[in-house]
Amino acid sequence: MRLRLAFLAIPVLLAALACNPSTPSSPTPGAATPAAGETPSQTARPSPAASPSPSALTPSSTSSLCPDPQRPLLTDFEVRQTPSLAEPPARVPFRDPVFGTCLVRVTDRTADLAPDDTSAGLKNEYSRVQSFNADGSRILVRGIEATWYLYDADTLRPLGQLPFDGPVDPRWDASNPDVLYFSEETRLMAYDVRAGEQSVVHDFAADFPGQSLAAVWTHDEGSPSLDGRYWGLMAEDQDWLTAAFLVYDQQTDRVIATRDMRGAPEVDREIDSVTISPLGDYFVAFFDDYCQPGQLGSDADPCGLMVYDRDLKNGRGLLRIAGHSDLGLDAEGREVMVYQDIDTDHISILDLATGTVTPLWPIDFSHTSIGLHLSGRAFRQAGWALVSTHDGDPASYTWMDDQVFAMELKPGGRVVRLAHTHSLVDESQEHDYWAEPHASVNPDFTRVLFTTNWGRSGTGEVEMFLISLPPDWIK
Repeated sequence: MRLRLAFLAIPVLLAALACNPSTPSSPTPGAATPAAGETPSQTARPSPAASPSPSALTPSSTSSLCPDPQRPLLTDFEVRQTPSLAEPPARVPFRDPVFGTCLVRVTDRTADLAPDDTSAGLKNEYSRVQSFNADGSRILVRGIEATWYLYDADTLRPLGQLPFDGPVDPRWDASNPDVLYFSEETRLMAYDVRAGEQSVVHDFAADFPGQSLAAVWTHDEGSPSLDGRYWGLMAEDQDWLTAAFLVYDQQTDRVIATRDMRGAPEVDREIDSVTISPLGDYFVAFFDDYCQPGQLGSDADPCGLMVYDRDLKNGRGLLRIAGHSDLGLDAEGREVMVYQDIDTDHISILDLATGTVTPLWPIDFSHTSIGLHLSGRAFRQAGWALVSTHDGDPASYTWMDDQVFAMELKPGGRVVRLAHTHSLVDESQEHDYWAEPHASVNPDFTRVLFTTNWGRSGTGEVEMFLISLPPDWIK
């Protein structure tokens, strides 16, 4: 991984913002503040000085993004069309004209990217990944060319680029707001964004002597347990086949369980991703090899969705196939997976302990091939999940088309509609993957992030938006 030393001014920026957030010399939208002794050409993204519009965000203003009160949130199932609306300027809050929620475009692809970054746009990483740090003060943002940036979660202004790139699984520490973890080949790394220092947390090569490993990671979509103690990882060989599953206990700095996969057929070593469950009780593996209809995987013959105990024993197949999903907690605190049930065309929940599947809402594919992603990251609002949908047709045919909405995790539960995404996703356009909204939610379910191309299908020119919700909207 190559370091981008020009952007190690992040710690200086953070310190300056923390000490005097309202000084007139605070960075203008799209500009990075030079560190002491630096010229603008040495900082993250120089840009001409500009006066923000009167309604643009100022430091400490995001506690109430929109000055007017939030009107009652919509909970109906009426089909509502996306309005024709020019793309809003960055960091100027506005009300969604249909749903009345408070939105703001966070990123500005024309000003926020580093000079040598070829990314066409910026986005939140993924629906299954927490973008906010432990105290909610910073946001992790991705350039589509796998570059990484920090934004101030109060002013929503960019703080600079992080000194690593690639698909490295960056994840915030569960309690320290200054620490990000990321994967670097066989190493779990830590980066202190305030001090500008990185260190090796654990090199897993030592746990697999005699093996030549290419990577140890979750493969993009996993996260540590809620308390940050346990990591569910997979070790991949030089052919990018899974050599082993492993559970790492960061508290004791030990690999506490391994499951050797080298003797398995190649098809059983092709794994989409792995993760530990939110409470650290289960290791969850998404096999590329789906089970045959009517069949589930077993400890000896895995396929589809496999769940193991933390010691990587007692493997059992819980789903033969699953669409997009995320892990979360239901209202009783049980570990569940909310997912697209491909066999029944429903949004459903799966109890990881019992294997019980509960359908929630049907998905109507009769008009368009709706794509959807789910986020269960709001662990302080257990019993709720976030859903975002997309397709390539600007018209809406069902109540859930082209939207971000919150969903209660029980049959007949409440659905709260939050925003239209304004994103066109044409399956024939390779760059439109980046336009999938991939909406994710903060732990309190008061801030939602999503990505949109605002109708620019096929360009990769995407931006990240934020939905701000009142703290008491869930009653």
